[in-house]
Amino acid sequence: MRRPVLRSVVCATALAGLSLSGLATAAAAQDTAARDSLTLAQAVALAHETYPGVAVARAGEDAAAAALGEARAAWWPQLSSQATAVRYEEPMLVAPIHGFSPQQFERIELERTLFQGNLSFAWTVFDGGARVNRIRGARAGAAGAAAGRASAEMALTARVAAAYLQVLSARGVLDAQERRIEALSAERQRVEQLLGEGRAARVQLLRVDAALAEAEAQQVAIRTQLDLAERELARLLGVSPAEARVDKLRPVRLAAGSQLAQRADLVERAQANNPELERARRALETAEANRRVARAAWIPSLNLRGALLGFSSEAGNTTTEWNVGISLAYPLFTGGARSHAVSRASAAARAAREESRLAELRSEEAVDRALNAALETQALVEALTRAVRHQTEVVRIEQLSLEAGAGTQTDYLRAEADLARARALLVEARHAEIAARVELARIVGELGPDWLAWNLENP
Repeated sequence: MRRPVLRSVVCATALAGLSLSGLATAAAAQDTAARDSLTLAQAVALAHETYPGVAVARAGEDAAAAALGEARAAWWPQLSSQATAVRYEEPMLVAPIHGFSPQQFERIELERTLFQGNLSFAWTVFDGGARVNRIRGARAGAAGAAAGRASAEMALTARVAAAYLQVLSARGVLDAQERRIEALSAERQRVEQLLGEGRAARVQLLRVDAALAEAEAQQVAIRTQLDLAERELARLLGVSPAEARVDKLRPVRLAAGSQLAQRADLVERAQANNPELERARRALETAEANRRVARAAWIPSLNLRGALLGFSSEAGNTTTEWNVGISLAYPLFTGGARSHAVSRASAAARAAREESRLAELRSEEAVDRALNAALETQALVEALTRAVRHQTEVVRIEQLSLEAGAGTQTDYLRAEADLARARALLVEARHAEIAARVELARIVGELGPDWLAWNLENP
């Protein structure tokens, strides 16, 4: 009866293994399918999971939160215990003597091996505000670390967006160059046909070949730029270069509802949301708290203490007693250390105050630069859009004139080169406009998944 049961168990285990293997394969296939296309939002989320710079900022935030908890623990009494076992050469008192009466002498015990233990209690009743200000400084430090983490995440988002757009720009420039090569190849076929019929000079073929050679050389350079951009994006995402190829990226453009705000509004939002400015303000709060901590050293501290003591020996004679007391502590002379500590903390507070003012000025300056870049790229996109439309018409007219014998090949080749250049500049300008908007959102302190979803879209 055992063999059929064993066989059934083996079969069930094998089927379960096959099922789990099938599920794992299906999950892997689903993950691979999900990676067949990569949007900018997905790339940003992936980078936030793997990039070490953000991990460092998050660890710093956790450390600052732990420091705040450590500072708050000073409000609680301290309870500690200690136990010792000592072997003496000569017999020693088992317990302390607290009196000199004859009855006390009768209870005196001497042993060579003694055991002692204590449970002590200590609590600072008053310390001149040092404890409160340490907590305030730690709280400001935790808030500053949170702002630092937000700043690191926004900076990484901007870097990923720039790398993503750089890949798309290189691809667009390469497409424009390939279209130029196709047009030049068609022109070369036309010239070859006319040359075979004796209706064209050989210099025309040489001219086309020279233009083709130049275009192919530029194509190689652009492919190199594309490869470098893909590798940079892969490093930011923590994936292999094959997973960051341009054919996996989704095109991106500004959403129809994305509009630029007025400068005054942007400056006000940056003053309220910029994480670097928030870090500077929190650093000022920490410095002010440290200054108050240093000044608290001039105020006496009041401490409450108590202990439960136990004494014993090898013979098992055990005695317990307790004590409680209150102490007032004040250093009368420190060699100037206390005064210098206050001076150092005050200087640090002044420096932090000026750093906060400097951060405000830098934030306003950064808004001006980013806003001007956004306006400039917006105007450039509009101008280049018109230029491409007009240059396309110029190429069409030059080609018709050339075929009709009224135009010159030089004019046509120049028009094709101008059109390719205008197309490449338009692609770069469109992505530069998006990058400028992203940078502006980072400076304002609003760059995140919600901003990307609201202001960008995949056509």
